[in-house]
Amino acid sequence: MATIALPSQQARLTGIPLGCARLTASMQHQNYQFPWNLGSIALELRPRMHPLRAVLSASLPIGATEADAEYMHICVKLARKASGFTSPNPMVGCVIVKDGHIVGQGFHPKAGEPHAEVFALREAGENAEGATAYVSLEPCNHYGRTPPCTTALIKACVSKVVVGMLDPNPIVSGKGVETLKKAGIEVVPGVETPICEALNEAYIYRMLEKKPFVSLRFSVSLDGGFIESSSVDCSAGSYFSKLLQETDAVIVHDSALSDNPVLLSAETGSKQPLRIVLSHDLKLPLASSIFDTTSAPTLVIASEQAVVLDLEASSRTGSQSMESLLRERGIEVMVLQELSLMSVLDVCYERGFCSVLLDSRGRDPLGLHNPLGKLAVEERVVQKVIVDVFPTVTGHNRAGPGFVIDGGALPVERVRSRMSGSHVIIEGYLPR
Repeated sequence: MATIALPSQQARLTGIPLGCARLTASMQHQNYQFPWNLGSIALELRPRMHPLRAVLSASLPIGATEADAEYMHICVKLARKASGFTSPNPMVGCVIVKDGHIVGQGFHPKAGEPHAEVFALREAGENAEGATAYVSLEPCNHYGRTPPCTTALIKACVSKVVVGMLDPNPIVSGKGVETLKKAGIEVVPGVETPICEALNEAYIYRMLEKKPFVSLRFSVSLDGGFIESSSVDCSAGSYFSKLLQETDAVIVHDSALSDNPVLLSAETGSKQPLRIVLSHDLKLPLASSIFDTTSAPTLVIASEQAVVLDLEASSRTGSQSMESLLRERGIEVMVLQELSLMSVLDVCYERGFCSVLLDSRGRDPLGLHNPLGKLAVEERVVQKVIVDVFPTVTGHNRAGPGFVIDGGALPVERVRSRMSGSHVIIEGYLPR
């Protein structure tokens, strides 16, 4: 088996923990094909460098080394291979290291499949005995859809486990580490925690707040004019394509459909997000590409009032109702008593989604810009703001992105910018 040596070598680890058992024949390696997504939007907190020479944290927990930090970076990059596939589970990567060489590696491919530790142990085989396991998230210690990872690590006779962050899931949090320690395994938690938390910011938010993590995206010109253009770059490798790859659902206002937005990731092998259309009147352009469900599903959410008005209109004209036309096309239609973002996000949470993107484009019935953005900010449901700055000057005398916030401007924290082609992408977080 090919191995990978790091520039900084670790001394050989010795000592066999309690409860050792040889790996069984059933733990043979299985291959899962998922695209790399190492330059992930908004989650990469460090300069992109060779994975074996990643920039390390200024401070490490007691008992941790720079080599531990380097291996944890590899875990995070492995985890990103399943970007978009794991919800409601987290993305997790694991490497098994012996005598300074990687002898096994794996990642959690999707919910219901074995966890990262199991794949890494399968690849390591007997080399796992006396080795160090690195895992970006605390190993689980309970039976869910898969057996406990702590049990697999103990049976494999690893001598040490280095953990990136504790699992916020109360069923696991701290208990996985404690189980390993009781089995006589040395555990070093908290190695490169910031990048591990950034990797799973949506999962963490969902677990703690019982809501999906919401990002609001809109486009502006260099002079601050709101842009409704369809020229958002969705080609493979582009920012927006990768953003859609990582998103469980993307929500648009029905007024955006006249722009015929492309809401599909062009990344190879990516899982497409659920496209959700919010409609207050069910007057929808069926020719819009969003109603082509060949590549991705679409859900239309409307208020009870909209459905009543739709039925009344079809009765007057003798035509088929929009709701009926949508259902004939295989498009799911959901009717809510009141159409609010809070109620829509509740639907997303119930479906197991961790991340939701609000794509704010179009106009409301009064001709105001950014109806979805205004709703999102007013209802205080946004955690992250993404602004796509176009390299154009509109010449219009407009202030800001076209919606007014009651109580004045909101501060944006942890602001970062990057280039995406000729566009500038600005990302920041709203305070909790």
